Amino acid sequence: MSNGKWSGKTQGWGVGIKTFFALIKFFGYFPAYFLLVLVCAVYTIISKKARIAVKNFRSHLGLKTRFWDYYAHFFSFSISMIHRTGLLVKKNSGLKYSTTNENYIEEETENGRGVILLSSHIGNWGIAGEILSVRLKAKVNALMVERDGEQMKKTYENVNKNQAVNIIPIGENPLETMMSVKTALENGEIVAALGDRYIDENVAEVDFLGEKAKFPRGIFEIACITNTKVIPVFMTRKKIHFYDFRAGDPIIISKGDRKNRKENIDKAVQNFANQIGEQARVTPLQWYNFYKFWD
Repeated sequence: MSNGKWSGKTQGWGVGIKTFFALIKFFGYFPAYFLLVLVCAVYTIISKKARIAVKNFRSHLGLKTRFWDYYAHFFSFSISMIHRTGLLVKKNSGLKYSTTNENYIEEETENGRGVILLSSHIGNWGIAGEILSVRLKAKVNALMVERDGEQMKKTYENVNKNQAVNIIPIGENPLETMMSVKTALENGEIVAALGDRYIDENVAEVDFLGEKAKFPRGIFEIACITNTKVIPVFMTRKKIHFYDFRAGDPIIISKGDRKNRKENIDKAVQNFANQIGEQARVTPLQWYNFYKFWD
């Protein structure tokens, strides 16, 4: 993970994550929290690249970074991962939540229109997809990168029986992925994606927290072609077992002519970057991009 570009691979799967699966499944969250105290301390000491990434992010917010700040950041991330695991391995996760501006999404789905929900690595999007699939009268599809190792895939599949969201894989054929997304939107379904990491060179360079950063353009291009609204969404933790799901201001992309289309899409990306920047300032410990985000 260098120069702001994400490799598309999930790190850290293996014996450790299987241990957390077992703890949560048989004993609940608290033994897992207890184990995290030590695990996060060790991670804070040995993970130099992640510390650099956290310090870089916090500097863009004008925040100082001490050892405790690193530790708190990694512990916050670990709590989110544990809650995500709880949804996978237990039918009743024990998590509670509130919703804000959910009507923005309902206005589209209740009228049979597809909608793109674009989140970021702030908070816990993984559990938001499960909640939406229950609350909204529309099928939820999640775009997911298919670059993880076989060990991680096998582990995930073994505990993923409670998953209610349909997965649209982002594989080696971008056209096939685009057609799957287009079909889902035309059928009035929800397509959920993460819009703050890029894995190819189809990017827009926009202002983000005071410096230029690259964001992927592909999902915005699909929104433009299908005349679909993009709604930024955030699932942030307010208390240990309580989250707030918030829909941001809808982004509408005008097709225009070919000359103006690129400009319109880039403006939409900037709009999205502005909204996640505002959320990052409110919940800085819930920013979970642990790599060099700015070039």
